[in-house]
Amino acid sequence: MKIYTSYFGNSRKLHESGIGIICVAIGRPKFVDAPQMMNVAPTRYMLSNSCSHEEYLRLYDCILASQDAHQVVEQIKRLSNGKDVALCCYEKPGDFCHRHILAKWITEKTGIEVKEFGVIERKEPDVVQASLF
Repeated sequence: MKIYTSYFGNSRKLHESGIGIICVAIGRPKFVDAPQMMNVAPTRYMLSNSCSHEEYLRLYDCILASQDAHQVVEQIKRLSNGKDVALCCYEKPGDFCHRHILAKWITEKTGIEVKEFGVIERKEPDVVQASLF
């Protein structure tokens, strides 16, 4: 089983690729029939305009600190029905989102690499200085 991250707007491509969706947001759109993991979702307050970016990061760190990463992975495995899955919420890949923090946390705590579905990382070409003589 591979674990990806993605957003609900990508659900058709995920389905076509045989990847199941697990919702890691407070709510899910009506067109997505997927299990939810509320234990790693941000709170409503965190999504409000009253919460600063710094406070959001601090509060989400507290949410993750209350979880065991290996148990979270086991939860994902149970919800996956043996399929590759994408942990989904609403923000597009380039936007700030808790799922990127969640993916990094899972990778750091368990060694399981979690990448954004469909995003190809750019690799800078090797630059070699040519000889002038």
